[in-house]
Amino acid sequence: MRAVWLSVGLACALSAGAQEKAKPAWTAEAIIEKSIEASGGRAAMEKVTSTMFTGVMGTSPDEMHSLVTYYAKAPNKRLVVMNLEGLGEIRQGFDGAVGWHEMPGQDAAEFTGAQLAEVRREAIFNAPLKWRELYAKAELKGKEKVGDREAFVIVLTQAGDKPVTQYYDTETFLLLRQAGNYSTPQGPMDIQAELSDYRDIGGGLKAPFQRRQVMPVGQVVMKITALKNNVEIDDAIFTKPAPMLVPAPKK
Repeated sequence: MRAVWLSVGLACALSAGAQEKAKPAWTAEAIIEKSIEASGGRAAMEKVTSTMFTGVMGTSPDEMHSLVTYYAKAPNKRLVVMNLEGLGEIRQGFDGAVGWHEMPGQDAAEFTGAQLAEVRREAIFNAPLKWRELYAKAELKGKEKVGDREAFVIVLTQAGDKPVTQYYDTETFLLLRQAGNYSTPQGPMDIQAELSDYRDIGGGLKAPFQRRQVMPVGQVVMKITALKNNVEIDDAIFTKPAPMLVPAPKK
């Protein structure tokens, strides 16, 4: 009788092993689509055509003194306004064609070359839904730890451009980190963004309310304080500001 149970046990173990092996392995494409689903799904995300949020920013969670206001509108308009303590207001925008930035006391200047391409890409509304159009290749590179979470590591290659690496939680499938080399006014720079504090924002959607950006020059932490979707946004705010009027010299 014992031999019979051993045979049955062995058969069950072999069957279970065969079933385990038969399970399809995760692919980069499946993980990205699963992440879209975890964030609310394509149908819900496609209903959003504009976003506005306010937040606070600083070098650490305990040093949040600067204010941030963000506006985005489909298909590809964006404006970021930063009121930096002790410096003043900095604005960066893209109106669908022209990318520009404005420093305190200076006329707005246009982005060109690689920086313009970067700003144009960042302005794409609902970019996660367009990943097949934006990237020529998606490759799953295994798993790594992001803090205390295990994450799938996916390398996305843009046509003729540098790769971007994204880290998706293996349980929730939410995006935890994104890293790449980006064009900045200070030159090419490795930048890593860590996303956390995901919250429900209505309509079945989730969004990260904290972002920690790590760069060679230091780190910046931003916390969203209020977020609204499908708000009315005047296209005029995305347009490059006219030059400041300089008083004519006295005769």
